[in-house]
Amino acid sequence: MESYYSQSRNLFLNDAAGMVSQALGETIPAHNEHAVSVCLPTWDANVKYEEGDAATMSALKGGYPRFMFHPLVKQLFDHFERKFARSDEGCMVFPSSRAASEAREFMKTFILAHPETYDVSMATRIRIAEFAIQPIFQDISLAAATDPSTHLQRTIFVHSLLYPTPARAVAKMFWQHCGEGISSRFAGYCLRVMGFNRQSRVDFFNTSAIGDRFAAPGYRIQDQSEALRNANQTAENAASNLFLEERFGRNMDLTFAPQAKVMLRQRIAGVLADNSDTDEAAASSAHATVESLREKGLDESHVLLFPCGMSAIYNAFRVVRRIKPGLKTVQFGFPYTDTLKIQEKIGAGCIFLGNGSKSDLDHLESLLTSGKEKVAALFCEFPSNPLLKSADLRRIRSLATKFDFLVVVDETIGNFYNVDVLPCADIVVSSLTKIFSGDCNVMGGSAVMNPMSPKFREIKEAFDVLYEDNVWEEDAIFLERNSRNFVSRTMKINATAAKVASFLHNHPKVEQVHYPLFSDHEIYSSYLRPGGGYGGLFSVILKDEGSAKRFYDNIDADKGPSLGTNFTLISPYVILAHYTELDWAERFGVARRLLRVSVGLENEDALLKKFSDALEFA
Repeated sequence: MESYYSQSRNLFLNDAAGMVSQALGETIPAHNEHAVSVCLPTWDANVKYEEGDAATMSALKGGYPRFMFHPLVKQLFDHFERKFARSDEGCMVFPSSRAASEAREFMKTFILAHPETYDVSMATRIRIAEFAIQPIFQDISLAAATDPSTHLQRTIFVHSLLYPTPARAVAKMFWQHCGEGISSRFAGYCLRVMGFNRQSRVDFFNTSAIGDRFAAPGYRIQDQSEALRNANQTAENAASNLFLEERFGRNMDLTFAPQAKVMLRQRIAGVLADNSDTDEAAASSAHATVESLREKGLDESHVLLFPCGMSAIYNAFRVVRRIKPGLKTVQFGFPYTDTLKIQEKIGAGCIFLGNGSKSDLDHLESLLTSGKEKVAALFCEFPSNPLLKSADLRRIRSLATKFDFLVVVDETIGNFYNVDVLPCADIVVSSLTKIFSGDCNVMGGSAVMNPMSPKFREIKEAFDVLYEDNVWEEDAIFLERNSRNFVSRTMKINATAAKVASFLHNHPKVEQVHYPLFSDHEIYSSYLRPGGGYGGLFSVILKDEGSAKRFYDNIDADKGPSLGTNFTLISPYVILAHYTELDWAERFGVARRLLRVSVGLENEDALLKKFSDALEFA
């Protein structure tokens, strides 16, 4: 039986699913300060976005956080750029010294490898400035009384990467590919605390108070009243944003962030180790039977949290490099763009088997058998994005055992409620930003170590050395709240997506639908969990690009980057992800006219009508 929380929240989500934004640049969800998507309502708007059209870019109120700097993040960059940077330097802020140092090392290596593009002397002019932010007057400040997030930590440290401005694009590469940057809530917290601190200094440390401290600003009644009004307005704005984000959901108190992280890890372990099909069973490991967890040897200690999905992938890659240094990795199948970029730009290089086919596996086996190549690991998605192909994981596992390499599987698209891929993998990574959260207002990622893997001890020891928890507390709170009904949402979306995909599959104006129900069905089905389905994502190919453009421009649905949202979200994915390499993508069957559809919680019949109506224009 659904809890009262789940019922009330699902009622809201069903209502919200009808609120479609069609305004260029509006955040998705609309009017949400921490939204992780942005409205690009026409095909042309996507092209102009990729080309950096000034009018289009100026209209954007947000964007996907690894691709566009959130306004709060940009404000924090600007603050520390003014504080630390020289006139010819730019600034990025990272949550840890390790992340900033690895960004610097990435920039150095990339610049030195491309002397035809960059002045190699810039590689020696990249530096890091560290700064502590501590709320002052903790017990008496108005901030502490009115802004709950000030209680999260007494002191936080920010790590500013300062680089020559001509190398700005290289710094952005690391931010985008590796997902190690700060979140919008982290930036907002820093800005609020620094703002309150400045106000506190004005109120209580004004130097003119030395002669007559009781007559000085901060002690006069009128100045106290003005400070109170300013602080109250700031607090009211923060509270309003918090209320809008919570809606019908109920957040834990922000001081319980450490417990929220434990609950998230337990929830993931509980779903992976228990075959139950209820939200109550997935809520925490307490609901998944201890016997079941012990049977598979899996518990929350095997689950690690990261600021986003790409951070989870990047850190799995760091573990691979530590265990097997100096060896190439294999990317099997056409992946999400940044997974491949990490392997190509960092380390020993990548063997790209982009078709993800049986012949690709035959080629890999032949290559390894010949002794001409040894590899550290194989990375793949299950199923892949955007072609929804399913890799033969059992054969991959057999090859990994025979030739001694690790297997890292990204199951974001399938998700760990629908498919059971852990037995074939050493590490399973996932973007919790997507269906696990669903609300499209927080980023997160996870990596799960397979305790039954022959490499488990090595992997665990590597993570023990390399892992650091950079998930910001406020983000953990929202991720915990959003994911409480992850199972029931997944079940509904599975059912609706299968019907919409089947409708399109049989439509005369549709050339092809990429979806596990039709693509590699036998392989995918062999990994289905009890109660699992085929997921909420599919890609559709219409007869020609003109048809795709007209369909996209006229569909009554949210249109922007990301997937796994509680509302249907559509994008011309290849235009957004591969605009500078469209011909290369076409070689692997990734057509530029491909439309990627992430199905939400809308009424099934209403959604089918929207697709049917849009096809009239195709």
